[in-house]
Amino acid sequence: MSKRKVEVLSSQVGFTLLELLLVLFIIGLAAAVVMSSGSRMQEKSMFNTEARKLYLTIKHAREISIIERMNIVFKVDQEAKKYWITYGDDKTSETHSIPQKYTIAGEDILFFPKGNSSGGRIEIGNEKGQKYEVTVDQVFGTASIKRL
Repeated sequence: MSKRKVEVLSSQVGFTLLELLLVLFIIGLAAAVVMSSGSRMQEKSMFNTEARKLYLTIKHAREISIIERMNIVFKVDQEAKKYWITYGDDKTSETHSIPQKYTIAGEDILFFPKGNSSGGRIEIGNEKGQKYEVTVDQVFGTASIKRL
């Protein structure tokens, strides 16, 4: 085995300015794509969370009706974009306001002590046209949620 000595000319060492700029451009482009998709995912997550809160509040209204053995009303104010639970005479739960960029539509739902209800459906939508529908069965009073 013979040892060969390789000489490297000084012009061949390192990267050119063009190569460095190209790499920086690609990194910047990748970062922009990641940031953009991250904000879309956050918006989708916020909408899913609001729909889930609505569903859980309706389920909670039924549970309170059965436990307390009294009529409970799940109320919706479409224009103010709020919903809450009314217990009997003057007692109400905390009012939950949905963000202004979302819509809510539906009628008030009455839950009876035996677990049944007046039935109904509530829709929540966002500005992109995505919607969730929470449906309450009249006979059983159970709530279900589905994406439209």
